[in-house]
Amino acid sequence: MRKSIQILLGEMDAKLTGYSSMLNYRYMNLCVKAEPAALLSMTITDIEGNLYHIEEVADSMQADEFTFEIVPHEMEMLPFIQKGIEEAHPEFKQEVIKPKDEDHFFMANTVEYEAERHIVCKMPEVDNNRYDVLKESVKTLYDQCMTEIEKVKAKYTQILADKTSELPKKEADEATDQLKKLTDQYDDICKTYRDKKVEEIEISHQVWIADQAEQRLNRLHDKKDK
Repeated sequence: MRKSIQILLGEMDAKLTGYSSMLNYRYMNLCVKAEPAALLSMTITDIEGNLYHIEEVADSMQADEFTFEIVPHEMEMLPFIQKGIEEAHPEFKQEVIKPKDEDHFFMANTVEYEAERHIVCKMPEVDNNRYDVLKESVKTLYDQCMTEIEKVKAKYTQILADKTSELPKKEADEATDQLKKLTDQYDDICKTYRDKKVEEIEISHQVWIADQAEQRLNRLHDKKDK
C-alpha cells in the first residue's frame, strides 16, 4: 500500500480512536459503579480561587465497587473538595466521617486516628427513575459519538476515493477494504462500550428491584408478627 494511503488511514484511525475513547470516558462518568476515571472530571477551587485536580489536594481510593473514600491532604480543604465533588457528580452520596468509624487508614489510639476526617462517596442505587435516565443517557452519548464517527467516515471515504481514482483497481480496492475494516472495527468498539454500560445498568437495576422486594417482604412479616 502506498505511503500516502497509509498516512491517510493513520489520520482516520487517530480520529476514530479519539471519539471512541471519549465515549468510553463519558460512560465511566455515568457512575453506576465507582469508576476511578470519574474523579478526573473534578476541579477543586480553594478560598483564594486556586484550581486543583483531586490528586493534588487529596488521596483517594476505591473502597469497593460502589464507594470512593477521599482523604484531604489538609483538613481545611475538605469543604472545597466536597463542593468540587458535588459540582462534578451531584449524584454521589457524600458523608464525612472519622477513621474511628471504620477500621482502616490509621491505627487506633493515635492523634491522626482521632482527628483525621475523610469523605465517603457512595454511588446511588439504580432505582426506576435513575434507570430511565441512565438508559437514555447511554443512548444519547452513543448517538452523538456515532454521528461524529459517520462524519469522519464520509470525509475520509471521499478523500480516499480522490486519491485512488487513478490507481490500479487492485490497489484502490485494497485501500477501500482497509478503510472499511477500520470503520467496522470502531463501530464494534463503540457498540461494546455501549452494551457493557447497558448491562451494568440492567444488573444494578435488578439488584435494586430484588432489594425492594425483600424490604416489602420484611415489612409484611413484621406486620404479621405484630
